[in-house]
Order: sequence, then C-alpha cells, then structure tokens
Amino acid sequence: MSNIQTKQRIPLEYRWSIKDAIKVLTAYMVFTFAGMPVLIRFIQTVFGFEIQTASPSFRTMILFVSLLANLLICLYICYIVRFEYGQSIVNLGLTLVNISDNIKIGLKRYLVTIPVIMLAGFIINVVFTYYGIMPEIQDVVQWVLDEDSTIVLACLIFFGIIVAPIMEEIIFRGFLIPALKSYFGMRYAIFISAAVFAAVHMDIFAFLQIFILGILLGYLYEKTQSLAASIVVHILHNSLTLALLMYFKFFMNGKVPVF
Repeated sequence: MSNIQTKQRIPLEYRWSIKDAIKVLTAYMVFTFAGMPVLIRFIQTVFGFEIQTASPSFRTMILFVSLLANLLICLYICYIVRFEYGQSIVNLGLTLVNISDNIKIGLKRYLVTIPVIMLAGFIINVVFTYYGIMPEIQDVVQWVLDEDSTIVLACLIFFGIIVAPIMEEIIFRGFLIPALKSYFGMRYAIFISAAVFAAVHMDIFAFLQIFILGILLGYLYEKTQSLAASIVVHILHNSLTLALLMYFKFFMNGKVPVF
C-alpha cells in the first residue's frame, strides 16, 4: 500500500439495517446464554466424560466454547455483509488506511478517558457502599485470581487481551453502530451500542465504567472510520486490567480494591 493510499480517508458504506442488528444480537444472546451450556454438554456426551466445574479442563473448555461462539457471530456478520448485501468486509472498519494516525488518536483519547473511567468506578463504589451493597467481583476476575493452572491462565490472558477485543469491536462497533446509525443517528447509535456492550458483560457494578469505555470506542470508530483505533484501545484497556489483576494475584494475595 503506497503512502498516498494510506493518507486517504475512505468513507464506509453501510447497507445493513437495524433488523440485521437485532438478528445478530439475538444470535449473540442465544449462543452466549443458551448455546454454550448446550454445546458443553454435547462435548461431554460425545467424548463420554464428565468434567468437574472447578477443574482446569472445564475452564479450558469454557474458553474454547466462548471463542467458538464469538467466532460464529463474527462469521454470521461477515455473511450478512458479504453475501446478503454484496459488500466488502472493509465496510466493517477492517482497514489499514491511516492506521498509525488512527492509533495515535485512540491512545491520546484513551489517556484522557481512563481517569474518567476510574472516577466512575470510585463513585459507583461509594454509592453502593452508602446503601449497604458491597460490589461483587466479576466471575472472570475471580477466575483469574483463583486459577492455578499456567496453561489455563495463559489462555485466559490471550483470550482477554487479543481475541475478545477484536471480535467485540467487529460486533459492537463495526456492525452494530452503522445499523443503529441508519435509524437513530450517529450520537444515539454510539450511546446505544455502548449500553449494549456494557450490558452483555452482566456486571451492574462495572456497567458505568464499561459504558464509558464503549462510548470512547464508538467515538473512535466514527472519527477514524476504522476499527484499528478502537481495537488497539480495547486491547490496551484489557491488558492494563489483566496486568493489575496479576499484581493483585501474586503480590496482594488476591485482594482487589474497587476503583
């Protein structure tokens, strides 16, 4: 790709609609909350063994099934874009145009946003504590803190840092925002996608922080017309989170402060 090409901004074209977004989100929910338990039971039945839920093998299987579910959703999105509407998947924001500039923009915006995310966590903690409600640690966070298997821990880190950010950006930014924008407009599309993104993490205590992160990621996608910045920021955020968890795990005896 030449320097001239990388300096151009190619506007994305979206033909899919909010109906397609509803289909994808429905499939996402079915795979996540219904399909995964069924698939796990199917694997256990086919291979003729019962795995203890606390064992490394079971956790490895959970990661594999989660990866498969997210991959199927991304493939479904690519099918809709490529075959139902005859468009290139580049229109999802999967482009390297202006990648270095876009990443710089993302990192600068993230540095400004991260204190806001931390402040939101502090405020939520204060509010819930005032009403006598103790914030709970997310299951995946507790999983990381409790996990003793190096292999499973490495798989968790790889999935959390690399796989999840890429797939989630394709789903919630590359596909969902354009579908919502055609019906609600850009601003509401970013807010709604951020709310959905936060909701699927199923953690009321972290909802506001994830919502703010989702707004930033949606803003970056719209500003750059590319997923490069949002993916890099998402990877960076998850990396910092996991780095803190590793610190708490090995140096703080698994005690995680709420922030």
